[in-house]
Amino acid sequence: MIRLLRWVRQHVGLVTELAAYGFWLLLDAAIGVSGGYGLPVFAGLVVPAIVLLRRRPGVRLVPIAVAAVTTSIALSLLTALPVVRALAPSPSFALSFAELLALAIVVVLVLRHCELRTALVLTAAAAVAIVASPMLRTPGTTAGAFSMFSALGWGGAAAIGLVLREVDTRRRAALDDVRSAERMELARELHDVVAHHVTGIVVAAQAAAVVARTSPDDVDRALAAIETAGTDALAAMRSMVGVLRGQDAEGARTPGAELREVATLVQRFDPDERLVRLTTDPGLEHAVLPAGVAATGYRVVQEALTNVRRHAPEAAVVEVDIRIREGALLVSVRNNGVPVVPAGPRGGVGGFGLAGMAERVAALDGRLAAGPTAHGVWTVSAWLPLRSPTPPAPPASVPRRGAR
Repeated sequence: MIRLLRWVRQHVGLVTELAAYGFWLLLDAAIGVSGGYGLPVFAGLVVPAIVLLRRRPGVRLVPIAVAAVTTSIALSLLTALPVVRALAPSPSFALSFAELLALAIVVVLVLRHCELRTALVLTAAAAVAIVASPMLRTPGTTAGAFSMFSALGWGGAAAIGLVLREVDTRRRAALDDVRSAERMELARELHDVVAHHVTGIVVAAQAAAVVARTSPDDVDRALAAIETAGTDALAAMRSMVGVLRGQDAEGARTPGAELREVATLVQRFDPDERLVRLTTDPGLEHAVLPAGVAATGYRVVQEALTNVRRHAPEAAVVEVDIRIREGALLVSVRNNGVPVVPAGPRGGVGGFGLAGMAERVAALDGRLAAGPTAHGVWTVSAWLPLRSPTPPAPPASVPRRGAR
């Protein structure tokens, strides 16, 4: 029983849709039995079944919508045939309310999710199916009234779909703004690191010039230092290429944070030391990490703790775990006290702050996951590689040092 209730909570949308279909299908069955005509029940089963197929993984919405609308129009045309009319008592009533509900859901879905031109075409086709069905399936004296109510239902579904489309558009725009801001912040941090490396290259080159005049035997050592500094600079530069392109606005500078500051962050979040348990590898705060990794690890912890304060104020335990394992920095923040609500796909990143963190982590070739991991428990985890990408080989026209 508990497992069933948990499944219902996780699939509230599906359960609500099935319940609505069931209610109207009962009305269709009553109409079919009283009129001795089975088409309302048939239509109320077939068209909703087609619409429900969209919930299967990998199924595209457009073919489902086309199939549902086409089937409804075909049934309306079939009902109007004299041969079919002769099979039912006169006057016949073949309108299916479950079918009309399924078509209204199609209108909402295509207007919300499909490309605009496709959505408008499918919405117009659904209008034909919804408005024409009462004209072809109901007795002449009631066809006009049912057509008017059907048109109002289509208009309401179209309005809901457009409102949801606008909400989704604004949310995507807000997420894009957050990602852009996060890219700029990461680019500024990495720019500082690259500037440091370039300064080291200049100093090493100047030193190599002096060494070449005074101690020629030590030139190789000086050139090796320049090569190492250049390799580090190229690796950091590659990490920031994607985030710097097209970004020319100047923003406020946020000081870079290091892992040693996580303890201070936790202390500010939990002054009484009753809520948060911090676990790290010994000496991790002094570890030398690649450009941006330490700052990103700190920011992941910061965002996760902020979300705990905002979305789980009843949390009794918050576990912050930071370790280095198999060449990667692993950051995990786990808390209880999360209200049990229908969740999206596991590993998804839903909030604006977490979307920005996902952008920052991805720029470092890492992975970020956020979602429920147990009943009432939420976990944010990040995997950040410590090995810098291999720098590109020099062009063939530029010989390497020592090449003949």
